[in-house]
Amino acid sequence: MKTKSIKYILAAGLVCCGLSTTMTSCNNVLDEQPRSQFDPTYFNTKAGIEGGLTSLYAHLRYFYGNGYYLNSLETGTDEYTYAQSADGNFKDADLSGVGSLTPTSSVAGGAWGTLFANINTCSGVIENGETAGIDPALLAEAYFFRGFDYFILVQTYGGVPLDLGAGELKFNTSSVRTSVRNTVPEVYAAIFSDLEKAVADLPENPRLTGTATKNLARLYLSKAYLTYGWWLENPNNIPTYPECSRDAGQAQSYFQKAFDMAKSAIDNPGPYKLQPTFYDVNVATNDRNSEIMLYADHDEDEKFGNGGVGYGWGS
Repeated sequence: MKTKSIKYILAAGLVCCGLSTTMTSCNNVLDEQPRSQFDPTYFNTKAGIEGGLTSLYAHLRYFYGNGYYLNSLETGTDEYTYAQSADGNFKDADLSGVGSLTPTSSVAGGAWGTLFANINTCSGVIENGETAGIDPALLAEAYFFRGFDYFILVQTYGGVPLDLGAGELKFNTSSVRTSVRNTVPEVYAAIFSDLEKAVADLPENPRLTGTATKNLARLYLSKAYLTYGWWLENPNNIPTYPECSRDAGQAQSYFQKAFDMAKSAIDNPGPYKLQPTFYDVNVATNDRNSEIMLYADHDEDEKFGNGGVGYGWGS
């Protein structure tokens, strides 16, 4: 018994020594610091602002390149419909009535998460860029994308939050789990303000191939005016969320604004023009042509230009 006790004491001592050594050696490796706020220090530098601007273009592929989001916009139109092996993701979105579109049966969040993250980046670029004295023409790209993203969101989901946790259209650094959805008119007011700012400050010619220009902003602003006018008129009596009143009498003024802005874009094409034939528009070797006004592919390498090899359809 005495021998056994000594063995147990020795074993326990070795275990304690091992734990002590392990804990000492790991002390400088694992230092967990839970945070309730993000650190935006990088945004206070010129390099951080430029990096934020680059990411605004990169985000386009993460929803336009997502097959389920694309399907939610295309299925049931005159472009295509569901096929023999289609599941509910296709049938439920089809306008023929073959399926039933419900919150649980459809993949409708393709734009939600991606765009709100990008909107917050836009706000960070704008706030920090203005403080750092960044060229207004560069900041106008962030104004364009914030208006562009909110325009997609309000068309897809109705009213959406303008306050991501730090105030309306403010850069948020806190991790919050609650939000309040603004009404459609409130969201459109923010869209018009941002796109009008972009029209005023963006250059006529892109600073890089495919970056935002004055005419690109004009055309999206025209489309936003037109869409809001239709929403006000509401000819098909489609409900909206959150519920709010619509003044159909204002619709005509927005249709006129849409016309005037589109006419301005047509009269001032800048570097853009139509290609000679339909073939020229679609042939792969002519991807970057004079009809294309906005690019997401800043690098032709698949790993970088498409968000990773095989990216798309949720992979």
